Amino acid sequence: MASRFIRARRLLAAALLAPLPLGAQQLYWYDGDTRRPLWAESGMVADFDGAAREKSAVLKPATLVKPGTIGTSPVYRDQPGDSGSARALPGGVLLRFKAGTAEARRDALLSRHGLTRLREIGNGTDAVLVASAPGEASLTLANRLHESGDFAAASPNWWRPHRRK
Repeated sequence: MASRFIRARRLLAAALLAPLPLGAQQLYWYDGDTRRPLWAESGMVADFDGAAREKSAVLKPATLVKPGTIGTSPVYRDQPGDSGSARALPGGVLLRFKAGTAEARRDALLSRHGLTRLREIGNGTDAVLVASAPGEASLTLANRLHESGDFAAASPNWWRPHRRK
């Protein structure tokens, strides 16, 4: 009995410590300084091509959208399976500059990282929205910018479905 228990514990430990299969990298994003995990939902995509005017029409079964369609994003969840909140990436990254960063330095940082400023976020804040492609490209860019240490924060411009009250 004890040996079965020990074998079961070893198998569990091996499964938990085993590397992820090739291509199964755990996705994540930064919420301020907190690194949050993400799971891609394989059966759904978000279609931001402009034809869907209603938020409810953005989420579609993946089988209805050709793979690699411009203007689409995978649907991500905060937890594995369908239990986490759905979110997608229409494009853009929200950046917050470090306090006291002069305008010339801001422009230099944006240029150094090859970024295009779309607009300021709020009045008199240190936040801007910069351009990026939709989908995982936006997620990758936001993580790279956060991890560069050049900014106080960088996070994807998340889209979330409207919740009825």
